[in-house]
Amino acid sequence: MQLANNLIGVCSQNLLKRADGSGRVAAFETLVNSTAIRNLIREAKTFQIASMIQTGGRQGMMSLDQYLAALVKKGLVSRDEGLSRASNVKEFEAMLEIAQ
Repeated sequence: MQLANNLIGVCSQNLLKRADGSGRVAAFETLVNSTAIRNLIREAKTFQIASMIQTGGRQGMMSLDQYLAALVKKGLVSRDEGLSRASNVKEFEAMLEIAQ
């Protein structure tokens, strides 16, 4: 209960090999606490948070898979590198197909 009320947000980072081999690039997943997120935490339905992140773009949220797909589309990361870090491979591939 206290976590739900005091949490502001969560940002996680992964470092991936750049497609050109010149180093690494960061990929992020961002969660912003909202009324819906607070309710999910209070009700112990944390398994639903991932779908809230995917649909929370207006609130500044972005899933790791969405960020990885954007990096692949920009050519910063190879498709295989993105796939190796994707949480949901099918959804990640669908995001890439929509862009083509």
